Order: sequence, then structure tokens, then C-alpha cells
Amino acid sequence: MYFFFQIKMKVIIIITALMAITLAEDIVYFTTGNDNLDVEEVMKHPEQIKAFVDCFVDRAPCDPLSLSYKENMPEAVTTACHRCNDAQKHLWSGFLSGLKKNYPKHYEAFQQKYDPKKLYFAALEKAVEGH
Repeated sequence: MYFFFQIKMKVIIIITALMAITLAEDIVYFTTGNDNLDVEEVMKHPEQIKAFVDCFVDRAPCDPLSLSYKENMPEAVTTACHRCNDAQKHLWSGFLSGLKKNYPKHYEAFQQKYDPKKLYFAALEKAVEGH
């Protein structure tokens, strides 16, 4: 009797594991013009930061690279970068921390555009921290 109980439990565990694998979400990551942009280097150039931020907050036209990032921003912000790959999380981390530390007015403008009620940025920053 105990032997059959063990077999039933193993079968239930295997079926549960298979169901979990089947139901696992296949994440379709964002596509950008360059996931390997050297964000630390970009942060050293105020004119480049201004151009990016002006594009992102609709103060200026976007070049193709900036536009490729901008298209994903609303969803990335509200979902804490759920569809970001590791390289994109690194970009977000460097961008947000660099703005906050070195360009606070740009950070405020960016946050006002994408999270005016301040509901999402804390989760986003936590999700990309350390990448």
C-alpha cells in the first residue's frame, strides 16, 4: 500500500512539473537599436544626455537609435522592465542612476513623462539595479 502511495506521489509531482513547464511564460524581449551602448560613456557627455532626454520626453525629434529605446519605455517603466534582457537592464540601470546623480533636472523630466504619479520608478530601479 505504501509503495503505491509513493508511486502516486511521484506521478503527481512529475505531472505538476510538466504543467509548470508548459505554462511557463515565454518572454519576448524588447528590440532596440543597440543593447550594447556604453551607457557609462554616454553619461559623461551632457549634450548627448540632453539629446536623448529631449527625445524621450517629446521636446525634440528622435534619431533612429533614440526612437528604438523610446518605443519600449512606457511598457518597460510600468512593468519594471519585465521584457528587458540583461543588456537592456544594464542600460536602464546606468541611465536612471546617471540621470539621478548627475542630471537631476533631466531625471525629473523623464520621470514626469513616464511616471508622473511616481507609482513605477521605485520598482523599475530595483529591477535593474546591479545590472
